[in-house]
Amino acid sequence: MTLDSRQQANQSDLASLTLIGAASIDKEHLALFAQLDRLHGNPSAHPDTEAFLEVFSRLGRQIGAHFDSEEAILKACGMPPDQIAAHVRAHDEILEQYAQLNLDLMEGKTLTRSEALLTIKRWIIDHVVHHDTRIRAYLPELT
Repeated sequence: MTLDSRQQANQSDLASLTLIGAASIDKEHLALFAQLDRLHGNPSAHPDTEAFLEVFSRLGRQIGAHFDSEEAILKACGMPPDQIAAHVRAHDEILEQYAQLNLDLMEGKTLTRSEALLTIKRWIIDHVVHHDTRIRAYLPELT
């Protein structure tokens, strides 16, 4: 198995593990994963490059729109209010971290590629795995 085919298999596994059963949210998750993959796949995309900043800017817009969509589903799916509040707090923390990282980059603060990718991975993959997959329990079964 080649490295590319292993990466595709890992991405496929990740996608199937993170499906929550709401088509619109699942599609948004895949789009977020694709942006992260785009950064990972471009070794010359460092936080001080146009290639990185272009994807990072798009990612911020996608994350904000995704959280809006997801919060509407959270409120409509019957999830207990305390779980919704915790999930929304997690969204707020990510948005605050994104804004702070944007400010840091505008001020010229040094951030390594590894640090940036790890942070973005936490925002996307870790959040989906640790928060979003809980939504499954409140949605009708996938058919």
